[in-house]
Amino acid sequence: MISISIIVATYNRPNALRDTLLSFQSLDPGPLEILVVDQSESPPADHVAWLSAHQAEHREVRWIRHSPPNAQGARNRGIREARGDVVLFVDDDVEVPADLVGRHWSNYVDPHLAAVSGMILEPGESPVHELPARCNRSKIGWIYAPLNYGVRSERINLSSCNCSIRREHALAVGGFDENFTRTLFDDTDLAWRLHVYCREKCLKVVHDPQAWLTHLRVQNGGNRPGRRNEFVVADANAWYTWCYFHFQHACWESFRTLMQRYRWWVWHRKNILRPWWLVSAHREMLAGMLRARRAITAGPRLLPGDKLRSEAER
Repeated sequence: MISISIIVATYNRPNALRDTLLSFQSLDPGPLEILVVDQSESPPADHVAWLSAHQAEHREVRWIRHSPPNAQGARNRGIREARGDVVLFVDDDVEVPADLVGRHWSNYVDPHLAAVSGMILEPGESPVHELPARCNRSKIGWIYAPLNYGVRSERINLSSCNCSIRREHALAVGGFDENFTRTLFDDTDLAWRLHVYCREKCLKVVHDPQAWLTHLRVQNGGNRPGRRNEFVVADANAWYTWCYFHFQHACWESFRTLMQRYRWWVWHRKNILRPWWLVSAHREMLAGMLRARRAITAGPRLLPGDKLRSEAER
């Protein structure tokens, strides 16, 4: 029987995390374990006490402190320490139906299945049953598949808010790239590397709308540490993240999108009304692009898959 480890990366969201963990108590069947990878630097004392008590009461819960804060590093830590055959990534601000684990698990009776993309709904949102036209774009149209898509299908993209992967395959592709410093395109990057791997191994990834959850999108905290420059629409970190993904995976199509972003992020109305802000906006853009170029030259920061696979086989 396939075992599932739930991995929750969290950062400065004590109340949302408590609610999420409490919602896990209704899971039937339940997971083998729940790994809470906590990047919070100074969690409140009452939260630490609650987590310790919750871990003692529910033996399947493992609270792991992780530093420095980096969502991708936290998820990779979860992959390394997981004991399940399948790792199920869930955000720290969700409500889950009782059958979430069972819905993911039922897909893995197919030995050729590498991963499952679950449907993600926001409060009050309904599933959609048609893909937007931009999904037909060459190269990267697949990244626009809606998270609330209600049709079972094979797909490329995954969202770390609700997706599961056979641990052996997550290790084989190196997990998440820790060069991503925001939760933007990090799971998309993993999805593309997994897609390439699956083509070579004759495996597949499916989107299962029956494996759904509700994402509450709590604004404070989250697993995306970092700050935003208050004077520009997109700071250097936003430009870095965008350019780091697109310049690797979108080839020439990225330059078309780059010009759109340049118009939206630099020549934004609030910058035009304050022309002196345009200087900061251009400086942030150039800094982000140069940082992305350095990161691409240095290469991705992935899990040492070969070593970890050997450990798993032992």
